[in-house]
Amino acid sequence: MTKRRASPAPPLSRNIILAVLAVAYLATASLAAFKLIQSAEHSTQSIEKIFELYSLKNEGSQALERYNHEHPFLGMFINSPARQEMELPSAAESNEALHSELPHDLRLVREQSRVAAWWSEFLLCASVLYVVLVLTVERSLTARGTLFSLTAVSLVCFIVGILAPAMVIWTVPNIPMATGNLSFIIQHQVRGIAAIIWELLTGGHYIIGGFLLLFSICTPLTKASLTFFVTVSRNKQWNYRAGEFLHTIGKWSMADVFVAAVLLALYALKFQQATKSIPCVGLYYFIGYCMLSMSTTELLVHSEEATGQKAGGLWGRRLGVWSIGAAFAAFLVFAGTSSVYTYEQYTVNVKQTIKAPESPTKLDNSHLVLPAHK
Repeated sequence: MTKRRASPAPPLSRNIILAVLAVAYLATASLAAFKLIQSAEHSTQSIEKIFELYSLKNEGSQALERYNHEHPFLGMFINSPARQEMELPSAAESNEALHSELPHDLRLVREQSRVAAWWSEFLLCASVLYVVLVLTVERSLTARGTLFSLTAVSLVCFIVGILAPAMVIWTVPNIPMATGNLSFIIQHQVRGIAAIIWELLTGGHYIIGGFLLLFSICTPLTKASLTFFVTVSRNKQWNYRAGEFLHTIGKWSMADVFVAAVLLALYALKFQQATKSIPCVGLYYFIGYCMLSMSTTELLVHSEEATGQKAGGLWGRRLGVWSIGAAFAAFLVFAGTSSVYTYEQYTVNVKQTIKAPESPTKLDNSHLVLPAHK
């Protein structure tokens, strides 16, 4: 007696499964993205407080105090007039700021970085699991559900990328003195991608800000909207036109160009002696969006929904059991390694004793973005 092959799931039940997965993912990802952006902004606020504590007034007060210890006779005549003229705080006040408030703010940066890292790890694992589950149902890289899932994940990465802090830049001049070098933070910027575009527009740079707004925000949102439309529409003519339009505007998207420009600016600033810069979580998510968006567009233009013809070759090949198993194995490896990394870097190291750098010139990403390594 021959065994009957299991018939594939009816289209209606499959659509219900895909809809449930989409709703569950969007609800989960929205919460995780909100918590991630919130924690990153709290960390940013603590970073700005740290920069303000390393000001000229606090560092200048410490330098004047060192001069008084080494030259007590001249210090009696210089100390009071210098403090009044430069409006410097007392030595006790500067000591309190640099040795009590500063470690407290550094601890807050670590705590908020830890919270943001765990939410980020949860968001990434949920995104990968969602795509793998959809692939299990659809068994195709160019199916509607697969394209919808990839677009949803890329849209979440885009929102986090433009709203979360993307870069930290600060300038630390180092002035040689007889009693030691005087270094202080003269200016600092903690900005996200959306904030950069907003500052360009409000600062009168309408052409540059407008082009960045059009090609780095409006164009990605248009691409995501059209991709969602193609995945739910049954009108072949409109789907074909949408696919052609996506293929046309893909070359005009400046999101990847913007990321490259930001990275070049960051690494160019690192070679300057007085200026330091570090990338933040927003830039990484924006890079992730660019990669996912380009991959999704490439899959869409080869799909049956956009071309009206069945995809051939690799694009039209249905995924087998081994492919789905490999996808689940890759997810388990990713979830395990990311959890271990997050635990080691953001949970174990955050418990270490925090010691503020003696000079703002020694501030780096181990203090402002990642916990200090072992």
